Amino acid sequence: MKKVILFGDSIFNAYDGTRDTDRFAAAMRKRLGPDYQVENISTSGATVNDVLPRVDSLPKCDILVVEYGTNDSSKDWGISLYDYQEGLESLLKKAQKVTGAANTLVLSPSMPDFKNPKIASSYSLDDLDQYSEAAQRDAGKTNSFFFDLTHKMERLQDLPSFLTADGQHYSEKGISWLADVVAGEVLKMD
Repeated sequence: MKKVILFGDSIFNAYDGTRDTDRFAAAMRKRLGPDYQVENISTSGATVNDVLPRVDSLPKCDILVVEYGTNDSSKDWGISLYDYQEGLESLLKKAQKVTGAANTLVLSPSMPDFKNPKIASSYSLDDLDQYSEAAQRDAGKTNSFFFDLTHKMERLQDLPSFLTADGQHYSEKGISWLADVVAGEVLKMD
């Protein structure tokens, strides 16, 4: 049995507007099947710099899936592009050593609904593009696989239907879609 660790923010915690849920991890377990054990060790609201101190406590695993960048790229509470890129690279290098993961998958930031006024004031497409490029560079520097979640979501028809009313977190439809694409990427690595 292969162990998969999900290490991200509220996107992986499937925040539903009031609390974190197990919806994403459960959907991943269902898609990956009995040959995989999926454990979610994510921190809602976190940036890469917030979770760097937690990396030493990550358990051993075969596959590490890292999703940070959505909060990092926010104008309201995020961190600079430089700090994100440096922090993500440090996080990946350290996490790979600690977990012993044979494969690591890095996701770029999630795409919010820019039609939501609160989101539009906190995020910009230009910033998301830059943070996505930084995640791709860091994936390359650490011999990790990369999945461009930002631009995959940008091409979705009716993006708001994949998100909750807050314009950032995933609806049931969005969780199902995200689990499909992430599980597909994990299976490709095997």
